[in-house]
Parts: sequence; C-alpha cells; structure tokens
Amino acid sequence: MGKTGSLFKKIATLSKTGLEPVAEGRKNYEDNILEVEAKALSRSKTCGGCELFIDEPISFLKVEDERIRGLSGKMCNGCGCSSAYLLRQDLKECKKW
Repeated sequence: MGKTGSLFKKIATLSKTGLEPVAEGRKNYEDNILEVEAKALSRSKTCGGCELFIDEPISFLKVEDERIRGLSGKMCNGCGCSSAYLLRQDLKECKKW
C-alpha cells in the first residue's frame, strides 16, 4: 500500500468517525491503565494475524508503541488507523475483535 492510499483511508475514517476515537486511543496510551493495556494486548493477538495489519507507510504518522512492541509502526489497512491507538479505544470497534 502506498502513502497516498494510507492517507485517503485516514481521511475517510476521520470524516466518518471524527477525531474522538484517535484522541481516546492516544489518551489511553499515555495514561497506561492496566485494564486498557490488557484489552489492547488481547486485541493485538487478533490483529497480528489479520491481512489488514500492515506497516504504516507514512513515516511521520508511525506510532512507536513501547509496551506492545508488535503494534509499533503498524496500522489497520481497513481504516488507516494507527494500531497503537486503535486497539486502546472503544469508540470505533473492529468486527473481528
């Protein structure tokens, strides 16, 4: 997937869901709450085997996850969201979770 495709997916998702899921995921990452981290770890096991779980092609949008290393620099190719934040929020859920 190219940078342009990634960017268009992100724009489409933001126009549909707004910034709230991203803000919640980022806040939850920064707050490092045990319950949220456990949920993200569980979700990462599902995402890790998904064909939509890919490397983020846009370098400045890569999020380095210091706690769940498998999420570092990854995104969901279905919606374009950073996996580190997507898996730590509940406003926009994946049907595979």
